[in-house]
Amino acid sequence: MRRFAVLGVATIALLLALTVGLTLAAGSAPSATTGDASAVTDTQASLAGTVNPQGQLTSYAFQYGTTTSYGQQTALTSAGSGSADVPVRADLAGLTAGTTYHFRVIATNASGTTVGGDRTFTTTGTAPPPPPSPSASTGTAQVNGGSALLSGSVTPNGLATSYYFEFGTTADYGQQTPPQSAGSGTGAVSVTATLSGLAADTTYHYRLVAAGPAGALSIGADRTFTTAGASSTRLGIFGHDAFADQHGVGGVFVACIGSAGCRGSLTVSRSGKTLGSRGAFSLNQNDGGFVHVTLNSLGQQLLRQRGTMRVSATVTNALVRGQTTSAVLTLIRYSTHGLKG
Repeated sequence: MRRFAVLGVATIALLLALTVGLTLAAGSAPSATTGDASAVTDTQASLAGTVNPQGQLTSYAFQYGTTTSYGQQTALTSAGSGSADVPVRADLAGLTAGTTYHFRVIATNASGTTVGGDRTFTTTGTAPPPPPSPSASTGTAQVNGGSALLSGSVTPNGLATSYYFEFGTTADYGQQTPPQSAGSGTGAVSVTATLSGLAADTTYHYRLVAAGPAGALSIGADRTFTTAGASSTRLGIFGHDAFADQHGVGGVFVACIGSAGCRGSLTVSRSGKTLGSRGAFSLNQNDGGFVHVTLNSLGQQLLRQRGTMRVSATVTNALVRGQTTSAVLTLIRYSTHGLKG
């Protein structure tokens, strides 16, 4: 990709003028009510609850653990997008006998996260001696636009140990990264996880959890980070022309303006019909370049017939929800016949 080292003041002003923000419709956070635990045995239990999606696509899970810090969570499951109460449940396995567990239901949609009240149950049987456990220490977060690199430290203490990060817009979390192995050594191990697709200008809570054998858990302290705001990074289209060769391979000049790098997608269309698209591209902050796109069969046919034509180019910023920029450009066909090297 050809880089453009300098963007003039006039070009930057044009980019900012072209950028269009879309306002998302307001909605309501779901409701969540924790129900009872049933079918409790030495190692298993079934949890129940009720979730109302409030008309938005909603997911739910149950958080559980031996304290009100919980530390474990069932898989996020869809509760639909209706406006009536939905009965929800989850089955737990691998529990420890003779142990009291806390649990609650948690529901999340685009408008927020809601947790039900804390409830408890006690597994049957005799509790084993307390097992040795690993330790976890939550580290810092490095934020880049709508993504964050979380860090921490896990000491397995000689146990086969896995780790994951819990995160969410409140200290109730609601989401977690996939478990990863921290090994079974006796020394501290530095661990990381990358979060992407985060909402702009939003504060997130996160903590590190280390899990050893027989349900042994260590939960790190809660920490927070804040993603970049909608005004911190913007994608813009500049120039009046786009280009494609006789094979439909071409592109559009795009720039990234702001305090963070940009990731986005590009679509070229005419009269509402897509002529070509680029699913993902990246640009460094305050940089620009020729973002390539290959025309589909319709785009190639029209370009062969016309040679030049007016098209609409749209870039969508993957790091800032709802930020798109469109421009009407002249798509010009050029020939690569005779080019060498």
